[in-house]
Amino acid sequence: MATPLLMPDQLTVDEQQLLDRLWMRLQQNRNAPASQGGLDVLQRYYDADRYMRSIGLNVPPGWEPLTTVIAWPAQAVDTVEERLDVEGFRASSSDAPSDDLWDFWQANNLDEESQMGHLDALTMGRSYVVVGASAFGDPVITVEGPQWMIHERSPATRRVMAAARFVQDPRQVDRPEFQRFGQSSAATLWPRPGLTIQLVRMQDGGWTVVDRSYSDLPEIPVVPLINRPRTSYRAGRSEMLRVIPVADACCRALTNLQIATEFQAVPQRYVLGASAEDFVDADGNPVPAWESYLGKVWALANEQATAGQFTAAELRNFETAILTYGKLAASLQGVPLSYFAAGADNPSSADAIRAEEARLVKNCERRMRNFSGAWEQVMRLALWIAYRGTPPSGLERLAVVWRDPATPTMAAKADYVQKMVASRVFPPAYGPEALGLPVAEQERIAELWQETDPSARLAASLDRLQTAPVPGEVGVGAGG
Repeated sequence: MATPLLMPDQLTVDEQQLLDRLWMRLQQNRNAPASQGGLDVLQRYYDADRYMRSIGLNVPPGWEPLTTVIAWPAQAVDTVEERLDVEGFRASSSDAPSDDLWDFWQANNLDEESQMGHLDALTMGRSYVVVGASAFGDPVITVEGPQWMIHERSPATRRVMAAARFVQDPRQVDRPEFQRFGQSSAATLWPRPGLTIQLVRMQDGGWTVVDRSYSDLPEIPVVPLINRPRTSYRAGRSEMLRVIPVADACCRALTNLQIATEFQAVPQRYVLGASAEDFVDADGNPVPAWESYLGKVWALANEQATAGQFTAAELRNFETAILTYGKLAASLQGVPLSYFAAGADNPSSADAIRAEEARLVKNCERRMRNFSGAWEQVMRLALWIAYRGTPPSGLERLAVVWRDPATPTMAAKADYVQKMVASRVFPPAYGPEALGLPVAEQERIAELWQETDPSARLAASLDRLQTAPVPGEVGVGAGG
């Protein structure tokens, strides 16, 4: 039997099955509960756009607008993300193109984009970095969120073996032919290394191939940024999961505080033995309820009536409960109490501040280690594209340079570096890096030292003389 020819605008059976499978997994990830990594509900927790879970006993009907949401889950993410700043790349050999890597970083606005990638990964467990080529052959690096992107890993090698990105078009929300794939009207599919398929949605609901591009990339150019992966679940976990139950409990306490403020914080008044006729004005019109309630002096002509008031409710117990929840959230997240509880005791000294932040700093260092492997893989793919499949050597030990997540003062760091250089543990050239200065400033300082240091200028001149060719001779240096 003759094999039917595949039309150029059609997906193969395997590609269609892969696209369907990735879409179904994406929808499951989006609609799952927060405890199972549901993307939509986690995003709402970060945006403080989700009311707390409640059985509804303490909120009277009509008072639902008083329900209060506290942004502790977002605080758990932001305290880590604010300390994750990439400052450069370091390779294992002197000929490795670290300057090119930083140029790629700056050209693709990754100073800003990387922050969004880290934020999404900490919030929803993962985000993505996609590497491609421009029309001129330069690397193009984009950061994508997990709401519309999904990947599959090889169970043997743990590497990405397929990925898909769906593009949402809000104009197609109500069209029935789009319901199978939700609101997406375009997609990019990476079914295997070296192949990228661009797709659009047609009127009949089917996918049409717009472009098939081939390359010699050895891997799928999609790199996931994974937060807290585990051997049993490598898709990542949100940084908010530990705090969400405590935040829900605190939201309930705050809501009860608001309701108690409305009903019980102001002393409640009562009248015994009065009738409706006692609450009329001189013209016989009924006095509004709020006017009667807010009257400074209650005076009634009815001798049988008695007025009084109840004692106002004590609200300090709510303050104690909220502070207790803040302590629980801070201990679970490993941050100082002041991050979650307003009015907490101030640390007694700078050493006490650093001691309280020890767990937070270590958590940030762990997140840096998780994300470093992904950014290193991104840069290797970028070099593969830039050097047309023949990247230079020296990338085996490529490393990301992060800003120090701790908060020591510059004076303390300078004193530390000075002592280490004086004791010859650090060479003087390592001083700017040990101070945590950005890579660009380190290179500028090195250039200034070469301009002002006679020995450095002499060494540079000798290097140039030794490498310069002698006219009429081959391989003869300055001393030949």
